[in-house]
Amino acid sequence: MHTESPSNALFKSGRHPWQGIRAGAFEGAADTYAIHDEMRRRAPVWQAPWGDVYLTGYDLVSSSLANRKLSHVPPADVMADPQSAIRDWLIYQEGSAHAALRQALQQPFVGKGMPALRPIVAETIEDLMGDSGLSGTTEVVAAFTRAVPERVICRLLGVPDQDMPMIRAWSGSIRTLLDTGFDDAFGSGANHANDMSDYFVEHLRHLLAAGRMPPLLTGLAGLVKALGLTVAGRNIAFLAFAGHETTVHLIGNMLFHLAHQPSQWAALRADRRLAASAVAETLRLESPVQKICRWPLEPVIIGGQEIEKNRLMVLLVGAANRDPAQFADASRFDLGRAGRQNLAFGRGAHVCIGRALAEMEGVAVLEAVLTHWKTVEPVAARWMDNSSIRGLDALTLRLTA
Repeated sequence: MHTESPSNALFKSGRHPWQGIRAGAFEGAADTYAIHDEMRRRAPVWQAPWGDVYLTGYDLVSSSLANRKLSHVPPADVMADPQSAIRDWLIYQEGSAHAALRQALQQPFVGKGMPALRPIVAETIEDLMGDSGLSGTTEVVAAFTRAVPERVICRLLGVPDQDMPMIRAWSGSIRTLLDTGFDDAFGSGANHANDMSDYFVEHLRHLLAAGRMPPLLTGLAGLVKALGLTVAGRNIAFLAFAGHETTVHLIGNMLFHLAHQPSQWAALRADRRLAASAVAETLRLESPVQKICRWPLEPVIIGGQEIEKNRLMVLLVGAANRDPAQFADASRFDLGRAGRQNLAFGRGAHVCIGRALAEMEGVAVLEAVLTHWKTVEPVAARWMDNSSIRGLDALTLRLTA
């Protein structure tokens, strides 16, 4: 594949100016979008010197997400450990296996399921805000933006409050693991994805014995019958991780931009119906999931470039959602934005199963924030050092009740 290279000398030195997008090589969240912009201009389909292929443009990423010639399942040589819990996750299945697994998992998210979850989410948010009395200069990630999704997912899955710190620690470890590359994620070494899966296998066993089904597990008996206890437990662990981790960063990223854009905060206070727009614009501008991976089932032509079978393709969702060809003034946070759908939750058969819950939770949080706080002003922020998940380690705001 021929693409423009910024510097051949940098290839030889082992350091490339776009190295920051590589799993395990990220150094500084502030540079990620500058790298995306340059890649989109100079090499929208780029084979890196380390072999992976990166896509940045909206149309390229969008079409690749729905391309049936691109597999969601890593090749056999990547999935080296047959005992890895991650290999059973919904996102790494396709065809009939994916359809059966998705059908078994999605019951609480469709039909009357979402309205039944809304009061639980609202009560959880209000309990936390009422107990904490958040005001003044506050680091809101630990106090609020992480605490809310953690409490919500634990209540929805029936996880005891005392186990929440353990879920948090496992999730943080998995977040790091998934950004180090597939050799580590699917390797034979011990990892916390396996530990978290073992926990949920036992959790499901106890729930079945007690006959007590929490809101996200109303179809637990059928789920276990369809998948077996081990696969079911591994996928509930995945829902626990993905179902709160991305929401944590959605909420934090949203408050970051509202605090830095007083005019947008004022518009939202004047018209609370803009809450859904604030969620959508945050998902576009700061997509919590920055990367989605695919592997060609056969040689394919993408953007005029030939990509060989089984070559790792990294679809840079964060870059696609800032493509100026699709979104005018793409780097600006704008609650009045209209236009094409962002790709933060993916597209096609693998669109995120928890999308409706994440969006509902984001709106509910914002409505509570508007009720409790008159002003939010930025003080300090520290972005996570992670190329796959975009979010804040810390966000200090000045809050006026």
